[in-house]
Amino acid sequence: MVFLLLKGMEPYFIHTFTAVQQPGAEVYNTSVNDVSKTEKDALMKLLFENRRYDDLFDFKPGKELFNFLQFTSSMLLAFPVGLYMRKKIRKNERLNYILQFRELLQVRNNIEKGSFAYDTILFKQSAFQILKNKSHLANLVCLAILFGDEFIDGIAAEHGKKNIQLLLNSEHLNYYLQYKKTEKGFCLYYEFDICDVLPQSVLQSINAKYGITYKAFYEHLQFLLQEMNVFLNKLNETKGAAAAELICSACNKCFDTYKADINGFNEDYSLKDLLQYQKTKDDDIIQVLLTLRGVLIGRKEKKYQQQFASWSSMVRSMQLYDDMQDVAVDCDFQMNVLCFFAKNYFKQEWLWLQKNKNCLQTRQGLALHSNILCYMPGSCMMAMQYARNISHTELSWVQRKIQNYLWRKNWLGFNNPLLNENDFCLSRIINGPEKNIHSKLYFIKKSIFKIDQYMLSEEMKWAHLIDIILMDAELKDHLFAKINRREKYMLTNCYVEFPIRQKSDLAKKLFTADI
Repeated sequence: MVFLLLKGMEPYFIHTFTAVQQPGAEVYNTSVNDVSKTEKDALMKLLFENRRYDDLFDFKPGKELFNFLQFTSSMLLAFPVGLYMRKKIRKNERLNYILQFRELLQVRNNIEKGSFAYDTILFKQSAFQILKNKSHLANLVCLAILFGDEFIDGIAAEHGKKNIQLLLNSEHLNYYLQYKKTEKGFCLYYEFDICDVLPQSVLQSINAKYGITYKAFYEHLQFLLQEMNVFLNKLNETKGAAAAELICSACNKCFDTYKADINGFNEDYSLKDLLQYQKTKDDDIIQVLLTLRGVLIGRKEKKYQQQFASWSSMVRSMQLYDDMQDVAVDCDFQMNVLCFFAKNYFKQEWLWLQKNKNCLQTRQGLALHSNILCYMPGSCMMAMQYARNISHTELSWVQRKIQNYLWRKNWLGFNNPLLNENDFCLSRIINGPEKNIHSKLYFIKKSIFKIDQYMLSEEMKWAHLIDIILMDAELKDHLFAKINRREKYMLTNCYVEFPIRQKSDLAKKLFTADI
């Protein structure tokens, strides 16, 4: 329940696999629900802006090299120091109590990498300052929020939405994180104990992801809270008070979005509702967390606040692929950008999701991602258009590189064994005896070109084929064998902002040669 889209309305806006039901072979018209003209106009404006950016896109290797050298020169000392601190932190026996779960590895990696980027690029920390590890408390807060998010989502599923609503609306319980000043220093605390609130049947049920009971899950969260208090009381009184207040603010803002999901979720939400929800869910929380980080490392946040917006935009881009992989879980529970597009603009994709959501919730990594790309292509294309708009309207060169890195690692699964433990390939979702390169290419082309929707150009459909190809190791190698070094670089290091027309040309060239 943490951390899309652009502000306002301009650019506004388990591992074995059995195939889920495939849509029919016929071309289908993706009927559009009764959406407002303002909303449709805004979407068309976004698409137009992206096309205009593509037309003006001028990739120059020399300029790219210059930017890269300029960036790496400032990282020569900071980066190895960052790696040293990361290794040192992971040897912390107390902290490894919470970091023991392999399933948390990717989350932990992202937090650590994000921390390094914020501290060195945004707040300009030197290598010497990184050694002091001043922002570690902020990392603990992020971990607590993300781990806590999975806990409360899990107990909601176990106890039932209506029962959770009754608990949340109790006038006798204060569920918000608070802090107080004691003789020992500042103390973050909750007034209630979850073990006194939930029935034993829920507390003793097993969380499928981590293989522990929800009571044990809660004990891990309590340990994280204790760790936060340990580091909080290493600060002086002034800094400790500011940090405690900001930690409470960030955690409570996250809890407010959860309450909204439980109490106020309306399945007929508009794009305006979605944008406001995401602003509360992402921008406001990120601003607080960045302010906390500034306090911890001794940077006056007002000096850097003007830059917070672009970093928040980068996080919103991450939320896009998070929404894409969580679409089956979110569709009946909270607002989700992919659900929005499917329900309002790609009706057949919405019907497919409703029919296959339970099956999808058993998928992980590339096995899940490839299904979403193949069977909800229109919705995915529109989500990618938002990611591209964020890239060229909100982000600096360095931020775009970080954005591209995160997308190719966490969505495409490049060099990420956590997303591809069983060497997934598209053959596992293709019906029929033939599972060669030709049959896989034919399968994905047939899946994509059924769509008939006014917002999607032929070039967008061809470009989408590349996204699917990049998830299959055999097809990716086949593609890379047929394109030059510059095109390989663009597909990896410039994945998000790679112009649609150029990307579609690669697909056409590949398919012309093979089909």
